[in-house]
Amino acid sequence: MKLINFVLFQFGWFVSVWGAAHQKLPLSMTLVALILLVHIMQASRKKEATILLFIIMLLGSIFDQLLLITNLVTYENQFIDYLVPIWIVAMWGLFATTLNLSLSWLKSNLVLAILFGFIGGPVAYFAAEQLNAVQLTNHFSIYALALGWAILTPICLYIAQKWNGFRT
Repeated sequence: MKLINFVLFQFGWFVSVWGAAHQKLPLSMTLVALILLVHIMQASRKKEATILLFIIMLLGSIFDQLLLITNLVTYENQFIDYLVPIWIVAMWGLFATTLNLSLSWLKSNLVLAILFGFIGGPVAYFAAEQLNAVQLTNHFSIYALALGWAILTPICLYIAQKWNGFRT
């Protein structure tokens, strides 16, 4: 289950970035919605899994909105220039699917969770930039991403413990 979760997350991440960069959002968002639906259907506690998705999508979107309004990041395929695009919101949903499955091992080690966020968050944005889906607008962008993800990753993992749809 954890391996499938990891593969679906990676596929969803790539599809989201590809859709944003190549003006294919309807297709990419349909595929991501299917991944999120499969995740919820696999959960033993569907309500908790769904609530977790929405909490993390909201929390992550607030973070990305702060990056946007401070002009640290710009996004492709924004329908409204001053709002974070739907594909970023969807990617936070994808991230939420990993918290109680493929990333659950981070819950027991705060230092590793912080380091994972500190490195993994900026790497994901840098990769998305290389694929023309985002633009890191200045040299402070990477620092803001590292700090933000170092804080958000353990917070998201903590929230996931409370809303674990895969708890038996």
